[in-house]
Amino acid sequence: LRLDSYTRIGLLIVGAFGSYSLGANNIGNVMGVFINASPFQDISVAGIFTFTSVQQLFLLGGIAIGIGVISYSKKVMQTVGSGIFKLSPVTALVVVLASSLTLFLFASQSLHDFLTSNHLPAFPLVPVSSSQAVVGSVMGISIAKGGRNLNFKKLGQISLGWVVTPIASAILTYIALFFMQNVFLQNVYH
Repeated sequence: LRLDSYTRIGLLIVGAFGSYSLGANNIGNVMGVFINASPFQDISVAGIFTFTSVQQLFLLGGIAIGIGVISYSKKVMQTVGSGIFKLSPVTALVVVLASSLTLFLFASQSLHDFLTSNHLPAFPLVPVSSSQAVVGSVMGISIAKGGRNLNFKKLGQISLGWVVTPIASAILTYIALFFMQNVFLQNVYH
């Protein structure tokens, strides 16, 4: 009973860290493309602080991420939690911690600065795939437990998604740019 209580507390703490790491990693994907074209102006709040246009973009992106989590993430969570490999509360804690640390390593400016100032190699500050981090963590748990009960069919579907996603994005972007230039007469590149 005591272990269960500690596991629940650990899951809450690691879950909060995971949310932080996910937000730090994904905000660049969500709003980074808009930084040079931000429609917002800096806002001075009672002369105490300034709410910059970039901060406004990040707030909007954070709200959008939150809405996405609430409205569309249930099926994805079920796939990760039991569709690939059945996770116990303790193994779920390990998966969330490992994937969160992975995202944090690639998103933390402070860690990057600390490592480079001490002449140590640092991780590049780039957005990385949170789904690859989580699925890799689940696979690691499965391998540590002997590899049995790993759903290779589901892993194949996920891997196919990783291959198809950038191709589909490129095709849809090309079509959208074609329409912007030829239907709406917008100059889409210089």
